[in-house]
Amino acid sequence: MIDVRDGLKVCIERSGLKQTAIADRVSMSDQQICDIVNKRRRLDANELFAICKVIGATPNDVYAASATPDTYLNLETA
Repeated sequence: MIDVRDGLKVCIERSGLKQTAIADRVSMSDQQICDIVNKRRRLDANELFAICKVIGATPNDVYAASATPDTYLNLETA
């Protein structure tokens, strides 16, 4: 089963931003971001949209990265 949090983790890594910087920009704690990407916390749709905006990705990018994380991480950035 595809877990969007896997793709989010890949997209965050690919963005080059630290989780701390992302957390500050979306008004969440570092721990909340950490818990989401490590699957200890559920990801709310509004949080996904806010995080995507900060990392320069779309929810579709996150979904695609969830389906094929190894391939997606190795794609060149546009």
